[in-house]
Amino acid sequence: MRTWVVLIGVVAAGCVGKSQSKPEAATTAVLAKEIAAGKDKAKMTLVPAGEFCMGFDSWEPAKPAHRVSLKAFYIDTYEVTVAQYAEFLKEADQHAWCAPDEPLGKSHKPATWEDRRFNAPDQPVSGVDWFDAYAYAKWCGKRLPTEAEWERAARGDDGRIYPWGNAAAREGKLFRANCFFAQADEDGYFYPAPVGTLNLGASPYGVHDMAGNVLEWCLDWYGPYPTESKNIVKDPTGPASGTARVLRGGSWLHTAEDAKAYRRFAMAPTKRLSTVGFRCAMDPPSQ
Repeated sequence: MRTWVVLIGVVAAGCVGKSQSKPEAATTAVLAKEIAAGKDKAKMTLVPAGEFCMGFDSWEPAKPAHRVSLKAFYIDTYEVTVAQYAEFLKEADQHAWCAPDEPLGKSHKPATWEDRRFNAPDQPVSGVDWFDAYAYAKWCGKRLPTEAEWERAARGDDGRIYPWGNAAAREGKLFRANCFFAQADEDGYFYPAPVGTLNLGASPYGVHDMAGNVLEWCLDWYGPYPTESKNIVKDPTGPASGTARVLRGGSWLHTAEDAKAYRRFAMAPTKRLSTVGFRCAMDPPSQ
């Protein structure tokens, strides 16, 4: 029997006006659409500079969706895998990559590391807390994506519901996300699927598994969205402090409803669950 994990979820509303991407041609035209970067040599996808409509917090329905402007950035095309994380663990005890507020003496070994349901080399690493994800990203010369970056990479600029568009996650029996459907393994996977398996679920930029598979840690502390929807928020990084960090994307244990690209979740940064993993982001190389 499955054990359900209750997290904080939300829904979205419309922006004021139409969101439009405004790429900075002089800056982004020379950037490659795909690169292999960082110590892990992971494939990364370019998300160009632009503006988009970001979802809202359903606990505060008076605050509508807001418009966000972001600089260009790269994001991992796939979630960090067990095999990639294993390379990090070989050096993790040096503590050179830990967050300043990481609890003393903690290990970066995932809670699921020796569980054969979750430790195939091509599965996304899971059972990691926010400090594990932060340390891995710093180890390989990257960082965690901000919540705004994550949503734009998943959702694009057209206000779509899911990374692939507005079709249901299993419309026409074509599965686009590894989620908990009527039958637990209806999509072919009872637990996390090898990264990139359900390629029909790719985002507008070609980023995979941003719906389902594992929830993904973001850099930000969890907090309410801006109160003034008419102002464009530039490169937001979330509150300066808090008690919970942002998670995005739903997981193999969540329903397709939770896999919507604007859904938000919050969890204590020290908590480890088999439903939680991450991917990395980075700024473009200096021109």
